[in-house]
Amino acid sequence: MEIKVHFLNCGQVKVDRFLPINEKVSNPFSYTGIARPVKYQVSVPVSTYLIEHPKGMVLIDTSWNTENQNTDQNKIHNSFFHWLTHKAALSFEEAVDKQLTKIGYKSSDIDYLIPSLTSDHSIGLNYVKEAKKIMISDVQWKDQTAEKSICYEPEIWNNTNVQQYSFLNTGIGPEGLSYDLFDDGSVVLVSTSKSNSGVVTRIVENNGKFMEIAGRII
Repeated sequence: MEIKVHFLNCGQVKVDRFLPINEKVSNPFSYTGIARPVKYQVSVPVSTYLIEHPKGMVLIDTSWNTENQNTDQNKIHNSFFHWLTHKAALSFEEAVDKQLTKIGYKSSDIDYLIPSLTSDHSIGLNYVKEAKKIMISDVQWKDQTAEKSICYEPEIWNNTNVQQYSFLNTGIGPEGLSYDLFDDGSVVLVSTSKSNSGVVTRIVENNGKFMEIAGRII
């Protein structure tokens, strides 16, 4: 069985360096960048991953929306938390649908779209809504929507047919919870919910070699 993983770079995002490295500082609101000098801001790449699998095409995350570079649109399409803390830099050609086109695919070719529910990982959802299945863990869906998380923006998910999956007690990962997408160990979604409920790390196995795709586990 041959599996191919495409790394799709979808622009950059500027944040306070506290966010990606979990810097220990006295100011509990450092993550917002408020009252922090510009020198503490860093630009980090934003990525999505396309897994070409014999049993189906899998897209991990959706990245940003090009409208997010417009301040007013950023407020509309993003949660207030992510509007405050994240400044996107994404050209038209870097959007996820254009990245797919470059390698010969379109959104309707995607069998499984596995985003995170938080707006910074799903705000590009409208570019790939034609995916056959959009899958979110039931833990994340329940917790983020019920608690009205500051990272969750309901408008992103309007008119979206989300299919929820449940973790099993497999002993895999720090919490011993995972979901095997194809029931063969080749693509496993491992619960790593330290940062947000239901967040997953994806483990891809191909001919005895492994790749870890971790979006947010700080």
